Amino acid sequence: MRRVHVPEVRLGLITPDAGEGHHLRDVLRVKIGESVEVFDAAGRRAAATIFATDPVVTLQVESLKEESLAANITVASAVPKGDRAEWLVEKLSELGTSRFIPLRTARSVVHPEGKSKTERWQRIAVESAKQCRRPGLLGIDPLTDLKRLLATLNPAAAIYLSTRPDAEPIQSVLARQPAEWLLIGPEGDWSPEEEKAFDARGLTAASLGPTILRVETAAMLAAGVAMLLASNKK
Repeated sequence: MRRVHVPEVRLGLITPDAGEGHHLRDVLRVKIGESVEVFDAAGRRAAATIFATDPVVTLQVESLKEESLAANITVASAVPKGDRAEWLVEKLSELGTSRFIPLRTARSVVHPEGKSKTERWQRIAVESAKQCRRPGLLGIDPLTDLKRLLATLNPAAAIYLSTRPDAEPIQSVLARQPAEWLLIGPEGDWSPEEEKAFDARGLTAASLGPTILRVETAAMLAAGVAMLLASNKK
């Protein structure tokens, strides 16, 4: 069954946004009475039927279902170069993470700002949600300064990836301390001042092993381990 993203799933007649409506009517050429599944960012979904296609596509919803993710995990990460950032957004969505925060760090190279980049990532998140059938959408924040993030997160539920030799393996950390925040640094690593700030705030350092990973690889691996362990505990 085709999945359609709508601003809000509710009973009765609903209208998808112009882009989704155009895709349904002019690309997929849906017919009145055809069944689809609608979903929204909050995790609501429902079976619906095509009620009208002209002048705009309208859907009829008769029953609702709410779902939740296996865990509420936010990935705050430095941004990789080029289209690797888009790949990262897609994979975080597929894994079921709840939120992505692009970080400005001392050694970051990429600082994406502006409405167009965020909108591009949001479109990728929508398409990914359709494909992988996850509840809701991956939330995407604007570029955020690391210092600002540290002032707002709960340090007891935060892990930062580290290449320090004394950093404990991430699976061991997550086994005793489920995390709501995963912080991933740039390919140049965290600065000494940033690591001191983490320690001062009480964040836990975790390791992904002896090899040096690209930003998007580290983010995906950390999120995958966290989501898998959270799913197994449900």
